[in-house]
Amino acid sequence: MKYILSILFIVVSFFGTKAQNTSGKIIYTEIINTKPDMKQAEEQGWAQWANMVPESMTFKKQLLFNEKSSMYINVKMEEEEESNRMKRMMRRYSNAKNQTYRNSETNTFVEQQDFMEKTFLIKGEPEKITWKITGEMKIILSYPCLKATYQDSTETLEAWFSTEIPVSIGPEKYGLLPGIILELTSKKNKKTLTATEIEFKAIDSSALSEPTEGKNVTREQYNKIVRRKMEEMRESGSWGGHGGGRRH
Repeated sequence: MKYILSILFIVVSFFGTKAQNTSGKIIYTEIINTKPDMKQAEEQGWAQWANMVPESMTFKKQLLFNEKSSMYINVKMEEEEESNRMKRMMRRYSNAKNQTYRNSETNTFVEQQDFMEKTFLIKGEPEKITWKITGEMKIILSYPCLKATYQDSTETLEAWFSTEIPVSIGPEKYGLLPGIILELTSKKNKKTLTATEIEFKAIDSSALSEPTEGKNVTREQYNKIVRRKMEEMRESGSWGGHGGGRRH
């Protein structure tokens, strides 16, 4: 504990904090590694569809935040006529009304997920992640950042955070660091989020309201719904389905 407190003291002393940097908007680029395991696809009988999947997909995300709460949403792709099935699926995912709301003051966490033309609300407490600060540093958008890592039996996370933006929430469900995360890599979800734009400004409280639209389900119930539907689509060969849901 004494060692951890010493590290945090050095972090804050070295980088300093700016009180005005506690409210604003951050745009992230999300890159997802989407190439399927071809051997597994052949065994399961959907190799023809798997060959259509690109190596990666890129999306834009937006985080609105203040000192106590945050809202993480998709940045919509432009609507246009598109004959390519994969690009249509990408646009549906990008334009889905998915939202991740977090309030550190009330310890509230709500996800609104669109999936197969239905909307679900997943409520609970934020996941408690015990980060390990490594001491490694790099610059992101001119902000000095420190590296933090987390690992358990199912996930490996790598986060780069800056104490010059002293907000401990976001993006997505992550936080609990002495500064906002400007880059995040999830091995489990095969994706990396990197901040590309930062704008500090006052955020209207209406933009940071808890989502209320959708059917209330537990995380386990939602995952079961997604798995069942994906199995049905695989068996029927109808991988072009509707909706933009994706588990985060």
